Amino acid sequence: MHSTSIQALCVHHDPELQRGIEDCYACLAFNAMGSRFEILLAKESGRSSYEMQAIAEDLRDLVLDWHSRLSVFESSSITSMINRAPPGVPVVLDEDMFSLCELCERLRIQTNGAFNIAAGTLMHAHGFRGGIQEVRTVSLQALNLEHAITLDRQTRSIMREDIRVSIDFGAIAKGFVLDQMRVELEGYGVANAFIHGGTSSVLAIGLNHNTNPWIAQLSQSYRLALSGHAVGVSEYHSQVPNQGTHTHGHIMDPSSNQPVDNSVNQIVCVHTNAASADAYSTACCVNPLLADDICAEPCTIIVADSSPIPTIYDPLGVVHSQGHFHDRS
Repeated sequence: MHSTSIQALCVHHDPELQRGIEDCYACLAFNAMGSRFEILLAKESGRSSYEMQAIAEDLRDLVLDWHSRLSVFESSSITSMINRAPPGVPVVLDEDMFSLCELCERLRIQTNGAFNIAAGTLMHAHGFRGGIQEVRTVSLQALNLEHAITLDRQTRSIMREDIRVSIDFGAIAKGFVLDQMRVELEGYGVANAFIHGGTSSVLAIGLNHNTNPWIAQLSQSYRLALSGHAVGVSEYHSQVPNQGTHTHGHIMDPSSNQPVDNSVNQIVCVHTNAASADAYSTACCVNPLLADDICAEPCTIIVADSSPIPTIYDPLGVVHSQGHFHDRS
């Protein structure tokens, strides 16, 4: 549910540039979760290049494991298993998967339902699963996604309340996995790293090889200086035909059961937690008025809409601009 947005490429096709990067970092790139992940781990004294590369490969295996659990496009995934279970029948989950579901439920409540993994129901209903899976004909009449699923901590289970409900972790999956990668890196004692999934979900730990914050370029005018921060980007780009010549975006509004229809083109959220950054960027695409409340955490939010000047809430002080913007910090 996120789009390529931030110019923060780690791995270059130019051999000369790549050799320069590899002098300072262990690098790894691979495809997962519908995106290209790229990892930079700053090389450290006392650790061989082989050891750092092995750590990067361990992170890759972690991502691929979560891909196999969460993908709605693989029939063997846990997500697909939940979506196949009859309504009213609980599905017992492992602790990690259940913790993710609990996190999603907390974020649903915090965003007044603007973020909701049950919005996968709407992705099916509005044609965003065609060509990969059979598109369901879903009647949305009287469907209340606020109470679409039930979680039971005692039995560690999830239960769909309606046969039409289809959960989808796409709006949080990459951010959640980046947080898991951070924990893994802490266990290895790696202090400086930059990782992104498709450039729409970013994690910057520590500093770069010049002992400066990591830089993620948003546009020619705006960039982010990141150290210990995660970035989530949501954009209103992907479109499918709807009713002849009309089109709609891929971000869904669970309150109306329809695609989002407002002036927002892009939301960028910077947070210390990558899962929250992903979820909040989606939630603010659905309801831009949430930005004021969310920034109380604090986090930084950039709202780009039909106006030529974006609105920037920057309590974290990470936005560097050569142009003008509406500063709401």
